[in-house]
Amino acid sequence: MDKLSFVGGAYSARSVIASAQRCVNYYPEVNPKDSSFQLTLYQRPGLRSRVVASSRSVWRFIYQASNGIGYGVCGDGVYLIGPPPSWSLTLLGTITPGRTNPCSIIDNGIQALLVDGSSSGWQWNIADGSGFQLVVDGTGTFQGADRVDTLDTFILWAPQIPSSPYWGSTLSGSLTFDPLYFASKIAYPDPLRTLLVNRRQIVLLGSLKGEIWYNAGNALFPFAILPGAYIEHGIAAKYSAATSDISTFWLGKDLQGEGMVVFRQRGYETKIISNHAISYALRKMSLSTGVSDAIGYTYQQDGHYFYVLHFPAGDQTWVFDDALGVPEAAWHQRAWSDANGVLHRERNNCFANLYGRNITGDWENGTLYEMDPDYYRDEVAGTSMAISFIRGFSHLLAGMNSSGPDCSLSWRCDTSSSVLVGARMRH
Repeated sequence: MDKLSFVGGAYSARSVIASAQRCVNYYPEVNPKDSSFQLTLYQRPGLRSRVVASSRSVWRFIYQASNGIGYGVCGDGVYLIGPPPSWSLTLLGTITPGRTNPCSIIDNGIQALLVDGSSSGWQWNIADGSGFQLVVDGTGTFQGADRVDTLDTFILWAPQIPSSPYWGSTLSGSLTFDPLYFASKIAYPDPLRTLLVNRRQIVLLGSLKGEIWYNAGNALFPFAILPGAYIEHGIAAKYSAATSDISTFWLGKDLQGEGMVVFRQRGYETKIISNHAISYALRKMSLSTGVSDAIGYTYQQDGHYFYVLHFPAGDQTWVFDDALGVPEAAWHQRAWSDANGVLHRERNNCFANLYGRNITGDWENGTLYEMDPDYYRDEVAGTSMAISFIRGFSHLLAGMNSSGPDCSLSWRCDTSSSVLVGARMRH
């Protein structure tokens, strides 16, 4: 009989006999070559409640400005987030009411620009949060957006007009607009869904295909498409796109399928990083609840670069560890346990590193959390809840017994010390 590897990522194949390995709230880390063990499992960070903006609002975005000050959007309120230990919240103003979708904020070193997917935008001075106001553009160039980013003192936004291929730019170093400062995604006629800047290049992702632009220094409009660099895939969920180091991640869609693979763009190479088991889970979710609402962000912890992918309707969270890199082992699932012990998607709806701390915002109760890798509980709505750490192997007995997937082998860890305290065989 083959040896069983208790340490590894999540991989539940379409055939349960082949593999049905659950890895919930654990992630593997590669040990040195001379170690007795190839991998070690570590628990995902616990959540320490730091401040509550509103008990019934969703945190839609958190942002570290270029001067180090924290800002965020909770419900329809825009806040300046003070440093620890108080984590004070100062309301700057309000934006479009009744929305819960993610927002986007960027700054040019002086002023910040916020968009929320509506036809409006808001600006303020990042030095102290003063001057919060609605963006007024007499040229009509700016018509709201889903996402903003910056490159070489220009602030970029996309799409310029909903369901169009157009995107726009401010003038250099200011929140002023020129009616000629816009462009169209040109290589394929699908609508532009989002825009990101990575490695001083602009990644434009449409609903079916993408392309890369750069600052060419042109007189009338500075940016131009990069010759020879083309992305044969689009994006299925516009809020799933995120960057880390030299990588760009998103939930894919193209002429061959939708929402069943995750892509990583590194340099000019587009690579599928979802393994077959993850793609199977995505397909099932796509057919049941849909995946177009997926929210992605990246964060770094102890040398790991994580791409976190939340599915609000599907009530699931999947995480790719770019430090591990191998798709078959680099994925794990994250969850929080309610009062009945039922697992749901992780509480984190958005992320930013503020004042040297990894901070996330809750998708329901207005709480800002600090992610603490040495804490083994989640402080949710005034209650400290134990984290369920699960490493299960339901395919073992399923392969030997006609009872099938109802048989399983799993083990758990003590939530206070992360020490293995028991294993269970269920039949």
